[in-house]
Amino acid sequence: MSSLIVRALKINQTEKYEVFSFFLEAKDILEIADISRVQRDNEGKLTGLQRNEVKQHVNEITKYLNNEDVLFPNAITIAINEEIHFTKIRGPKINSDRYSTAGTLEIPIMDNGFKPAWIVDGQQRALALAKCNKPTLPIPVTAFVAKDLEVQREQFIRINKTKPLPKGLIDELLPTVTSILPTDLSTRLIPSRITEVLNFEPKSPFYGLIKKASTEHDERFTPIITHNSIIDILKTSIRNYTGCLYPYVDPDRHDTDYDSMLSILYIYWGAVKKVFPEAWGLPPLQSRLMHGAGIHAMGGLMDLIMRNINPKDRKSESRIVKELEKIKPYCHWTEGHWDDIDMEWNELQNISAHKRILARHIIKIYDDINRKSF
Repeated sequence: MSSLIVRALKINQTEKYEVFSFFLEAKDILEIADISRVQRDNEGKLTGLQRNEVKQHVNEITKYLNNEDVLFPNAITIAINEEIHFTKIRGPKINSDRYSTAGTLEIPIMDNGFKPAWIVDGQQRALALAKCNKPTLPIPVTAFVAKDLEVQREQFIRINKTKPLPKGLIDELLPTVTSILPTDLSTRLIPSRITEVLNFEPKSPFYGLIKKASTEHDERFTPIITHNSIIDILKTSIRNYTGCLYPYVDPDRHDTDYDSMLSILYIYWGAVKKVFPEAWGLPPLQSRLMHGAGIHAMGGLMDLIMRNINPKDRKSESRIVKELEKIKPYCHWTEGHWDDIDMEWNELQNISAHKRILARHIIKIYDDINRKSF
């Protein structure tokens, strides 16, 4: 086993976690730090936290780094294990010693290739630095000691929530974090947890159909529904007092009834799958039921139909099937023409206007049929 020794500042920020600031040469970053790709293990458990490499972005950074007089003050953030050793340097004290302690940081490098750190922020930069023509370029690094994957994910989400990361990646990581989150993230936590179960529970009608960052290259799944389409209908139903999921949500998340919400979703979308078998499970280009517009419209109908349904009633699904069969003759998911909105089946696009038009049309059909039956 060898070691990398650097001058470092130990930051007095929190008693729970040790934080360090130091410089590494460009070539050394990926020598000590791994990129932990978000993926699923054989048991379906979420591992890692980083999206896949964006080659164009990496190439652009590399191109910049290969120029003369490069300025690169952006720090790479890493999580590092507890095997490091910090030695304080003796010297006169100054006021800033309240916040930091100067010393040397020894980072062990195992002979078996095991790396003691994981990149939390800066994977594209780290990849570019490894490829550039300046291997000795000094790069600022911020490191915190945390073996716990949950802490790493929490920091990853907080650091990246204002950056243009895919929403699906953050939504997929959210259920693994239990600490207090910013308001804009906490409102997405419940829908994210539900979507996680919908996609990975075999009895779910959505099993394996929702696009997830962790299953992008996983041959076990054939995702066709955008993650955001499911998140949006869940958020609408949870936030609206007329939504069928609204009664089961505790605003403080202490007593949210996930089981009842999942039962409602299984019953309703299981019935949708039964009533429209020819349109279920096909790519959006072949079926607008699996399209953002179709999911949005049927999600709106879900709130109307399921509002007074007892999720524990075993006869519920057969009742919902009968309700959905009322609108089946008027739906054109894979072929035909939507007469009242004057659109071919494949003209519907995943835009707000088309989603509103289709949702209003389907709900109106359902209401008109029920009025005539009285």
